[in-house]
Amino acid sequence: MSLLEKVLGMCGLNDQISQEIKGVLEWVDQQGGVHAIVEHLQSGEFSEVVNSWLGDEKNVALSKDIVERMFNSASIQQLANGMGINTNDALELLVKYFPQLVDKASPAGTVDKQADLASIVSQLVH
Repeated sequence: MSLLEKVLGMCGLNDQISQEIKGVLEWVDQQGGVHAIVEHLQSGEFSEVVNSWLGDEKNVALSKDIVERMFNSASIQQLANGMGINTNDALELLVKYFPQLVDKASPAGTVDKQADLASIVSQLVH
């Protein structure tokens, strides 16, 4: 059992939610981590969206269209393949979890490279 699976179990998540979060977190790690993704997105047209997740103001919500523009189709397909779902469902998972993940990994307005996984997962589901 991986550390991520142990943390998800400690949070008392049902199987579907824990698999969704696990899949998204593993995908984020494959993309270089939250910090790398945030830096990439901040350097382009999505800086205002990402900055809303980092700051204290209300998080700007995502849509599948925005996610498709944020991430290339190969990376979205990688998430879908890794989870055994279609790309539309993968987009929905990113819409649902990615803004929250960035928000919870950046309590002081910047992404903590050493963020505590258990704390982030716990905050995602509560």
